[in-house]
Amino acid sequence: MRSSGSTLIDEGRASGTIPGNVRIRFIYNGEPNVGAVITIYGAHGTLQVRASGRLSSPTSPNPSFSGTLSIVGGSGRYSHAHGSGKLYGVFHRRGYGMIVQTQGTVSY
Repeated sequence: MRSSGSTLIDEGRASGTIPGNVRIRFIYNGEPNVGAVITIYGAHGTLQVRASGRLSSPTSPNPSFSGTLSIVGGSGRYSHAHGSGKLYGVFHRRGYGMIVQTQGTVSY
């Protein structure tokens, strides 16, 4: 039997090149593959990011994941943003939280 998947939505603070509030929609479909839609709400607009990756140990209570990301646009100063990079993180099943780190380049 195959799982239809689940979505976890988490919010927090982003630091780095574009600091602000961040919201991540983490999608897990029961396989080792994961996806994410990330929105960063910065002082000069929003930045939209899509990512995909794989869990390193799907049965672990705290599996790590890594993958790639694409910056797909935004609003305000970032309305024409584009770029790419990598996504890393840990999903804490027990508390339904996560730690996410991104690394990449953005042009706007």
